[in-house]
Amino acid sequence: MFNSINYYWRLCATGFSFALFGIGGVLIPLLASPWIKLTSRSPIVRQRRARLLIHRTFRLYIHTLRFLGVLSWQISGETLLQRPGLLVLANHPCLIDVVFLIAFIPNPDCIVKGRLLTNPAMRGYLRLTGFLTNDSGAELVEAAGKSLAAGSALIIFPEGTRSQPGAGLKFQRGAANVALRTGTAVTPVTILCEPLTLTKKHRWYHIPPRKLHMTLRVGQDIAVSTYDRQTPALAARQLTQDLQDYFTEEIRANDKPICN
Repeated sequence: MFNSINYYWRLCATGFSFALFGIGGVLIPLLASPWIKLTSRSPIVRQRRARLLIHRTFRLYIHTLRFLGVLSWQISGETLLQRPGLLVLANHPCLIDVVFLIAFIPNPDCIVKGRLLTNPAMRGYLRLTGFLTNDSGAELVEAAGKSLAAGSALIIFPEGTRSQPGAGLKFQRGAANVALRTGTAVTPVTILCEPLTLTKKHRWYHIPPRKLHMTLRVGQDIAVSTYDRQTPALAARQLTQDLQDYFTEEIRANDKPICN
């Protein structure tokens, strides 16, 4: 009886949470944009205020999810994410992992899929914050360098898309190229979620048998200077493989499945 009530409560709370995110994604940028533009003459100041807004909004959102009993979370090494000019690389296990990262990073930037600009729940946030899109081509690395130099914490998911449940991680070289060409150390964040939910095969109403628990582990910075002795192509390939191995071992060490 209790399990049944708990399940239907989480089903309703999850539906409410998705609706809340969608409505907030439309209304918050719409209401905040005029105020930010009127009170900030400098584009840089406007952008930082917009990013602080989304940081605080997403932080309130994950606390709301926890209050509703939809999920719980644990993060270790959160203070490491408070530094400016970080290159944050994370595995991409769940649909909402980017929400968690932004919630813990005060001045976030993120490389997102260009098609999200057509998503009503995300379009306003992306235009307001100036997040980078992955359809920028050759200009993307240069834009990433400028973002890091300006003190932003740039979030990249090296997989490029969410992980495949039961399959090994497969990183693309874009993140490694950004790290190497900008000379920025990597701040790794391993994300674990249990049980499996919000995968590409799951809809929002596919509620897991128990409450979702998110674990974020912020590791020590990984220097990239040692790769300078190799050619750019070889260095990118080697760093990509090393990062893939690092995240794979971190996930195995915590005995958690890779989820999407």
